[in-house]
Amino acid sequence: MISSQSDGAASRTLSEGEIVLQPNQIVTGHYVTRMNIPWLDSPFPLEGILVETAETRTWMEDHCSWVVVDLARSHPRFQLSLESNRSPGPARTMSKLASPKIDALRQSTVGPESMDEALAGYDILSSQVHRLIHSLASEEKLDVVQANNAIGQLASSLEKNLGALVWLTRIKNRDSYDAEHCVNTAILAMGLAHALEWSPEDIEMAGLAGLLHDLGKLNLDSKILKKPGRLTPEEFAYVKTHTTKGYEMVKGDPSVPRKVALAMLEHHERPDGLGYPMGRKAFQVQPISSLISVVDAYDAITSHRVYDPARSHHDALSILWKQRGAQFDQSMVETFIQFVGWVTPGTLVNLSNGELAIVIETRLGQRLTPVVRLLRQSSRGIEPGPVRDLSSSSEKQADKTIRVNQILPDGTHGVDLKSLSRELVAGA
Repeated sequence: MISSQSDGAASRTLSEGEIVLQPNQIVTGHYVTRMNIPWLDSPFPLEGILVETAETRTWMEDHCSWVVVDLARSHPRFQLSLESNRSPGPARTMSKLASPKIDALRQSTVGPESMDEALAGYDILSSQVHRLIHSLASEEKLDVVQANNAIGQLASSLEKNLGALVWLTRIKNRDSYDAEHCVNTAILAMGLAHALEWSPEDIEMAGLAGLLHDLGKLNLDSKILKKPGRLTPEEFAYVKTHTTKGYEMVKGDPSVPRKVALAMLEHHERPDGLGYPMGRKAFQVQPISSLISVVDAYDAITSHRVYDPARSHHDALSILWKQRGAQFDQSMVETFIQFVGWVTPGTLVNLSNGELAIVIETRLGQRLTPVVRLLRQSSRGIEPGPVRDLSSSSEKQADKTIRVNQILPDGTHGVDLKSLSRELVAGA
């Protein structure tokens, strides 16, 4: 569907169920997903906002010349209108962004039991990655079967332990980036595939693709990979060969599904055709490759790399958002942002009262007031303090509700998330 703007804005191609409105046309119950201004310049959640108050509508009237409303995610009365305007035909599938599973992370509670199970699964995946690295270094035959089994076990408990597993992807150690990145990408890939309501088989394939996607780098010169400065054009061209090297390593392996092998080859392709190794455009790339591209970039941006310091959760989402439709598949980015939300369990934050805390639990509609565990500096280092539900009316200071004030990069202030994980959730 194409809609042109009366204010001179360029025509936009919209998904089914989306309409472009001037702010004075917005009514209560509309779900706004896009604006003519950068979304990060607004006070609203990155995944969109349901217009429920006059204040929200007034803000949009004051700051925007047009907005995009998704009728499928708006109040049911608009969905009925949408259905009535459809021509007869085959049954249509509701947008994945309207799926209840998109909010699974914000409905997940992290407790001692789920953390123990998640840590066990995380450690098994980590050991499998190190085993694969050792096999390549020793020029032994690559055996992916055990890694595949580990992914299957983790996938079976994904929904139950989702919050704890995403928490563990916030563990960042400079000296273990390669292995941690593979494990984190696998977990985030399974989480996003779950949010997209992929089949159990495809969720497992997404996890395996995340685990193996950078395997080809293990056959490259580590001096170039770990070069702290900017790569020369020749060096960058060399590093880009990791996609084809990884694909060649597994393409004939019966234990590696073809979709997984192709994801290893295609995860640096771009919708605009400027990616590598083949310059394929969006319609030429399989969905699992587009998914790995997004979660791979997110974890890399939030990690310490030799040429780039770790950035915060918000910085990473901002980069993905700005590059949607160009470097990254637009729908994958939008779904991922709604899946992870404003903060995730395990996110390190500064509160409005100056205290340092870690997010324990996030909830729908409470992006700035999650459940947190305060962190205290002692002679032994950072130690867990009390648990605080910032949405509680009792959590006030000087008649002001205490809120999340700043999202910090993982590991800020020397917080060792893995060693503190069990302690941090014990009082939640």
